[in-house]
Amino acid sequence: MNLLYIGTTLLIFVATAFAVEAVWRWWFSTQSHAARRFSQRIQALGGTPVESASRLSLLKQRRLADSNGLDHLLRQSSVAASLDTQLQQAGSTVNVGRLLSYCGVGFGVGLLLGLVVFSAWWMALLTAGATTLMPLAWISRQRTTRLHTIQKQLPEVADLIARSLRAGHALPVTMQMVAEEMPEPISGEFRQAADEINFGLGLHQAMQHLSQRLPIDDLRFLVVAILIQRDTGGNLAELMQSMSYLIRERLKLLGQVSALSAEGRLSGWILFLMPIAMALLLSVVNPDYLLRLVQDPIGRVGLGIAAVQMLLGGLWMRTIVKLRV
Repeated sequence: MNLLYIGTTLLIFVATAFAVEAVWRWWFSTQSHAARRFSQRIQALGGTPVESASRLSLLKQRRLADSNGLDHLLRQSSVAASLDTQLQQAGSTVNVGRLLSYCGVGFGVGLLLGLVVFSAWWMALLTAGATTLMPLAWISRQRTTRLHTIQKQLPEVADLIARSLRAGHALPVTMQMVAEEMPEPISGEFRQAADEINFGLGLHQAMQHLSQRLPIDDLRFLVVAILIQRDTGGNLAELMQSMSYLIRERLKLLGQVSALSAEGRLSGWILFLMPIAMALLLSVVNPDYLLRLVQDPIGRVGLGIAAVQMLLGGLWMRTIVKLRV
């Protein structure tokens, strides 16, 4: 029972850490001051939400599962919609239903593996929790890599738009040229925006959807600049040339900041993972050593306080080393 209590406590700690991270990401991307200002600017340029929703209903919707019943059930959940957004940003062909099935298979395999290797329920539950999160971690890694690749392609996109506009092409034709001449993954996103324009959605709504699909600050600056310049007039080609230079300088500064903060990030990971690794090692080498701590009521309180302090310390160190440029 005590070993089961330890495993449950660790799983709750890991789940709480992921929940706090998810809430923080949701709040910063939707409820922060910068996100609200961006949403108000895009709404002011792109029309009313009612018009956008009515036009979007004519477009083909992504399926969240292979079966119709599960697809209808998942559409009622905001968590499934968030997972589908993550999958789109990762460029994955897996739908939400398959991703959840992979997580279920990972839980079963991890539970059996933990029982066979460790012969303890709490270690089996801990292993099952880790294997359950592996598909989500893989998708998150793919998403981060793809968004970073798109961000590095944006200066070339701005240069191509500037050259096309100087040649006398219209902006919708320019977006089609970006979709045809640029490599993946940026070409696929602009191809989708160009298709939306060809289907009659409108340039403002298509650009708004492009910025919503790709949560990249540089791309949002590019979209806002295009929409404002289109409505107010001016030399859009020169503005795109300036945006290309600005994005390149920001990427250069981001590389310098990442190099300077690499030591701090590594130290944070070591400090956060070392107590967990030592606890797992001691539980395998000498289980009675930690069992006495768990059996003591004061020891259990101390473990809970330590877990909370580790969580707060990890978030604090993440805030220190994650600099926004």
